[in-house]
Amino acid sequence: MKTLGILLSTAGLAGVGVLALATPAQAAEAASCSGATSISSNRILRDHKPPGFGTVRLVRDSCSQYWAEITMISRLPKNAKANAYLVQYGGANAGRTLSCDSGGGTDAVIAGQRTCRTPKVKSTDRRVTFVAVAREFHNYGGGYEEISENATSRTR
Repeated sequence: MKTLGILLSTAGLAGVGVLALATPAQAAEAASCSGATSISSNRILRDHKPPGFGTVRLVRDSCSQYWAEITMISRLPKNAKANAYLVQYGGANAGRTLSCDSGGGTDAVIAGQRTCRTPKVKSTDRRVTFVAVAREFHNYGGGYEEISENATSRTR
């Protein structure tokens, strides 16, 4: 739905002659950032007991961009959703938490889907560390309740 909104708003802006594009430097950096590496991962467990229902990963690329990503083993059923969170420790943005629902993320995992990722955060400060957290929710009729949570180790 977020993608549709972006497309519609971009189409609307293009219709009045205004179109916001990435600068050539931003586009070149994005194209040159490669080598996404999982630097820490953990299984998503309910009540901290096996079996695992998916994986949460802390990922870094060659441009020192970090993000959290979850992949569920199977597509989520109706009335379920899952989300990844990237938590920053240290630096000017200490305590910042971004989710798949944050701007630049891919939206939370909903029924019929398996994966999402948070926005990317660039950090070259060696004092800054990150944790990726996964939370799974189910709606039993009274709103979504958390049914599982797990996190990666805190690392850089």
